[in-house]
Amino acid sequence: MEYKDIRENLEEMMNNNYKDFIKALVSIEKGVSNEKALEEVYVIYMNNDTTALLSDDFDYMIDDMKEQGKLI
Repeated sequence: MEYKDIRENLEEMMNNNYKDFIKALVSIEKGVSNEKALEEVYVIYMNNDTTALLSDDFDYMIDDMKEQGKLI
């Protein structure tokens, strides 16, 4: 499976069931398999407007790439 296929699949999963999409991502990334805990994490995540799923480092990397003309 290539990037475009994976992106389309992820986007479809996100659009069809955002809650379980987030819980699955957290489960994979953080190694949490307890669904009750994941439910609580999801609720906290949704109640906190400042919580991001991806590290802020990605923003810095992307900004640097824009400044270097690598991204438009």
